[in-house]
Amino acid sequence: MNYFELFGLPIGFQVDTQKLRAAFMEIQKATHPDKFAQGNPEEQETALEQSALANKGYTLLNQKERILPYVLELLGILTPDEKYALEPDFLMEMMEFNEAWMDGEDENAKQGIIHQIEQIKNELYAPIKNYMEMDQIDSISQEAMLQIKSYYYKKKYLDRILEDFHH
Repeated sequence: MNYFELFGLPIGFQVDTQKLRAAFMEIQKATHPDKFAQGNPEEQETALEQSALANKGYTLLNQKERILPYVLELLGILTPDEKYALEPDFLMEMMEFNEAWMDGEDENAKQGIIHQIEQIKNELYAPIKNYMEMDQIDSISQEAMLQIKSYYYKKKYLDRILEDFHH
């Protein structure tokens, strides 16, 4: 069972947080360990596991940045600890940004580099924007899913560079 199924939600890159919260509260009401304090040890353990699963799922689906990789993993498009190879052209461009950052002589030059990287993130997002705003992924082609996966890894790389620049 995945967290979308657990909460009775369609698999999508957007989550209806009101429906999520309502489903979470129902599960917690039905399975909260306190409700089974007088039950047998097996019932207590089951309630504890279900409550913990609901907590974990609720936390994940409330964090927008975690939904994308979770959905891609559910579909088998992304695997945990995958060694995804970014395109050499992209990596070369990032290397040039790193060099420009190190050579940046003043704050304006560095802010210009940050702006360029943010612009690249926006350009990468533009072709998949409509998919990312869907609350159901049923109509998304395999080709589009691979494009979304590429976006995910590039964005992750760009975010890491920006984080390095800010430190």
